[in-house]
Amino acid sequence: MNEAINKWTRFRIIMVGVGLALLILVMAGRFFQLQILQGGQLREEAERESQRLCPVLPVRGPIKDCRGTELAISTKVHSVVAHPQQLAHAARLSHELATVLGIPQRDLAEILTQTRPFVWVKRHLTPEKEEAFRTWQAKNEKKFRGKGQSPRHDGEAIYLIPEARRYYPQQALAGPVLGFCDVDGQGLEGMEHQFNQYLYGKPKKCWNMLDARGHIVVSGEKAWDSEATGHNLVLTLDRTLQYIAEKELYRGVQHWQAAGGLILVVKPQTGEILAMAQYPTMDPNLYMKFPEEARRNRHVTHALEPGSTFKVFIAAAALDAQIVKPNDRFNCEGGEYYLGPNDVIHDAHPYGSLTVQQIIQKSSNIGTAKIAFRTGPARLDDYLHAFGFGSRTNVLFPGENAGLLKKLRHTPSLLDRATCAFGQGVSVTPLQLTMALAALGNEGVMMEPRLVKEVVSPKGEKTQEFTPKAIRRVITPHTAQQIVEIMETVTQNGGTAKDAAVPGFTVAGKTGTAQKLVGRAYSQSKYNALFMGLIPSKNPVLAITVILDEPKGACYGGVVAAPIFREVAAQSLRVLGYYPQHHQENTPVLAGLAATPAFTPASAEVKKTVRRAALSQEPLKVMPDLRGLTIRQVLDLLHRSGLHCRFEGSGRAVSQEPSPGTPITPGVSCEVKFQSQS
Repeated sequence: MNEAINKWTRFRIIMVGVGLALLILVMAGRFFQLQILQGGQLREEAERESQRLCPVLPVRGPIKDCRGTELAISTKVHSVVAHPQQLAHAARLSHELATVLGIPQRDLAEILTQTRPFVWVKRHLTPEKEEAFRTWQAKNEKKFRGKGQSPRHDGEAIYLIPEARRYYPQQALAGPVLGFCDVDGQGLEGMEHQFNQYLYGKPKKCWNMLDARGHIVVSGEKAWDSEATGHNLVLTLDRTLQYIAEKELYRGVQHWQAAGGLILVVKPQTGEILAMAQYPTMDPNLYMKFPEEARRNRHVTHALEPGSTFKVFIAAAALDAQIVKPNDRFNCEGGEYYLGPNDVIHDAHPYGSLTVQQIIQKSSNIGTAKIAFRTGPARLDDYLHAFGFGSRTNVLFPGENAGLLKKLRHTPSLLDRATCAFGQGVSVTPLQLTMALAALGNEGVMMEPRLVKEVVSPKGEKTQEFTPKAIRRVITPHTAQQIVEIMETVTQNGGTAKDAAVPGFTVAGKTGTAQKLVGRAYSQSKYNALFMGLIPSKNPVLAITVILDEPKGACYGGVVAAPIFREVAAQSLRVLGYYPQHHQENTPVLAGLAATPAFTPASAEVKKTVRRAALSQEPLKVMPDLRGLTIRQVLDLLHRSGLHCRFEGSGRAVSQEPSPGTPITPGVSCEVKFQSQS
């Protein structure tokens, strides 16, 4: 009996031993298979399961005005991306997410069933849609946890990644100058396009690490790596002067029911463009909603006939060549001058004998034509080309128009030569016209127009600086002084633009009324009304051109455009710190402009301390409470204190770092989060 039990015990021990041996053998074989035979392949699969290679679009550098105010910035947003090959139930996901993301189900299904390893599902989510997607993610994860399944099996291959979205905090201010970008941050128009290689930064890709549930555990801040950040572009534009020009242009267009208008403000001695206003304009945040004409910078791309403003350059050429003197007289033929049986030139009013000065003051077509005839076509060709007409200015802006200037020496028709003298049959861009005007105010020296001040790296180093550049001397300083003194009479009693006069300053200007071409004939009802002027006329600070397109009720530049010039000039001079030498207490220098910055926060939620800070031009000493402000209001408040701001979201500010009351040190970064309010 005992012997039988012992045999059974030994048998069981042997069987257990054999089983253990077989188990060890199988495990060793499996280990050999996994580690040796299939090790490399399995490691690659594991890496693919635990990592995702995602594009990191660069953070586009900001565009600033000459005082450091940010005109274009990049804000943090989120986009939905997916890996279609890893989606288990694409049909179900397209049904659930169609409403969440606001995408038609059929379109979403096409996206989620593509064969590519990576797809964009929805770019630049609004805060509301981002929150809705995160809510869906949480519900989806909870549902699969309840089933004991891994969420990766049903939708963790679709997720959010951070991106940078281009935002223009000043809305439509200087919109056609700034241009706009596509959804990938590539500049399409304006300065965004011209300096895209500097602003765009360096695209990158990064590996996103996943946990066991398929969640991204690596920080999303990778998308804001400083190595991917573009350069800063600093313009010569002054935001406050730009605001003044746009405001007064809009008022003028509305008052005269005009089709549109343009105002250009330039510093004569340096060629810096301080303001480029146009109407209709566009908001680059919503550029797709505006017609192509509104998106173009018409100061550069659009050419028009200059009308009588052209007369001053004819007179300047004749004076510089010493063909005429300011007091030389010409017979203006009583208002009608016959060049042939059917070729006749008219003046707006009948004049007899006029001096060169009076011809410009009263804008006589006949007198100017006779000055041109005496000067000669070849000599006029040389001077007009020297003033920059008929050739591009080489301003750093895409799509510049060269205008049209016929060779007078090759023009046998006396009528064509005569009409060219008073601005018909020739086309110029507003920029060409203003730069030629600026040369008169710069002692006859033509400057290259400058729209860009400098390019600065993300580390604060200047990588490119654009300094004033003299192109050529067109006329002598003495001639420039003569023609400017003649232009002063235009804004005085007896001149065509008394309404351009600014109390306390001398203004040298010239009016223009240009008939518009309709087909091949000049319209009898459609005009461009122009005024260009230098202020003050001695050592001018500003050269300003005002153009109104098809005004109703009046068409003369002295009536329509001159008052707009007066308002822009007066307000701009005050902003720049120039005041009248003789100013009576009851004489307004500025119409409707208080002694405050052009923009101040206007939210009812702003505290009194913040309001006082906004009304002051002094840098802030402590961090204000920004909650409740818009992005534009925050920029207006902080730009003068040297703070580098980073924004997330849109709407009104809900949180900030540093907190309110923290002492401010120039160069310190601040973060502000914004959220839309329903």
